[in-house]
Amino acid sequence: MTSRQTAAGKASRAVGRGSQSPEANRGRPRDAQRREAVIAATRELLIAQGYDDVTLSEVARRAGVSRPYMYDNWGTKFSLVEEVIFGAAYPAPKLNEEKGFAEAFRELLTAMVRIQSDPAYLAGLPGLASELYNRPDLVAQIEQKYIAPIRTTYVELIERGKTEGIVRGEVDGSALLDTVRGAVMLHTVINTALGESALIEHLSSIMLRGIMIPD
Repeated sequence: MTSRQTAAGKASRAVGRGSQSPEANRGRPRDAQRREAVIAATRELLIAQGYDDVTLSEVARRAGVSRPYMYDNWGTKFSLVEEVIFGAAYPAPKLNEEKGFAEAFRELLTAMVRIQSDPAYLAGLPGLASELYNRPDLVAQIEQKYIAPIRTTYVELIERGKTEGIVRGEVDGSALLDTVRGAVMLHTVINTALGESALIEHLSSIMLRGIMIPD
């Protein structure tokens, strides 16, 4: 191979590499748009028809994406609905160090009530729960991907309260999160008499009295 051919080859490869970057940059926003369309279509289908009637093919049709795209990104209905009701709805909470303990706890509780009151969450949870039965691997997957950051925040808040001398020493932040999740689920799925504001006030008043040291 002549030096001229070698130089031409290098130049060609350089042009090829340079031409890939704009394509990749253009692809990222488009892929984000497709994912958003899929999430929105799944939410609509869940709310309108329930978990049993959700299929990857129907979501693809509504979202305007291909079926291969659905299978490449999610693979199963479980994975798709899992992301929609946990990934899209469970942002990792942030503690505001400037707020007092009780106010910070109410904010965490409020976030949980709003998550579990979401229509897509309520529509998708029974179907996911049935698939989680006898599947500890899937339970562990959801815990690690979505619940663990929230659990960390609860633990941090409780430890902060103990340091400030206002939270009982025996209170476990991780167990408190599970108590909150269970109590909120009872009121959003079974006994739905309380509205959002009343439920937040009801649960926060009971739980704060239980975990804080009396004045």
